[in-house]
Amino acid sequence: MIAYIDRWILLAALAGGPATAWPVAAHAQSLDQVPPTAAYALADALIPYAQRDFVRALELLAPLAEQGNAVAQLKLGMIFSRGKVASPDHVAARLWFEKAAEKGQVEAQFELGRIYRDGLGTQVDGKVAVYWFERAAEKATTHAINALGELYLGHQDVSQDFAIARSWFLRGAELGNSASMYNLGVLYALGRGVVQDEIEAFKWLDLAADTGVGDERDRALRARTLLAERLTPVEVLWAEGRVGDWSRSRLFVSGK
Repeated sequence: MIAYIDRWILLAALAGGPATAWPVAAHAQSLDQVPPTAAYALADALIPYAQRDFVRALELLAPLAEQGNAVAQLKLGMIFSRGKVASPDHVAARLWFEKAAEKGQVEAQFELGRIYRDGLGTQVDGKVAVYWFERAAEKATTHAINALGELYLGHQDVSQDFAIARSWFLRGAELGNSASMYNLGVLYALGRGVVQDEIEAFKWLDLAADTGVGDERDRALRARTLLAERLTPVEVLWAEGRVGDWSRSRLFVSGK
């Protein structure tokens, strides 16, 4: 019995992938719709995937994907797009992402947006990229929300619109996305779609540095340092006050 429980826990933990931010209840609901035998097979396939044994994972995931399992289709797409068993095969990846995306797999929707945005194994198509990023954004997927904002900064087939870009970045920032905070800082620093406001720019860059990790944090720190050299000490204090106001407002919203 314990082994069965462990399988269900593993399935719930791995099914959406590390970038998926669905509530636990959503995972539970999707698992309820999977026949027990198929769920065990999926859990068994996700074990080598988590262990980075992608050859074995591919062998176990392929028949499940062919049977229409959306999670297996998503994971196959990731294996092909990232070149986990051979060179990247973006055509095969797109095929599996499309199948999973139509079944509501949010990460597959994001990956399709990325494929069409960057022209991976297909022609660049900004409008199709917007469509799939918006599908993912409907489920509050923060990296899809930020990607939408970046498309409106200027991309093939997508008219440049800084106001729309700002609205997406603000939505991403409200959900805690550091890249969106950084992009807001850049917009305010340059006065793109907003009145130029270096104090507001410092606020967003400071928040991005505090929220981000790795390269995102380093990028925000560098930009904040450069901007601080242009501000007086009093202006930096004003900006830090805005940071505190924003942080307190988010605590208030989350505590409702």
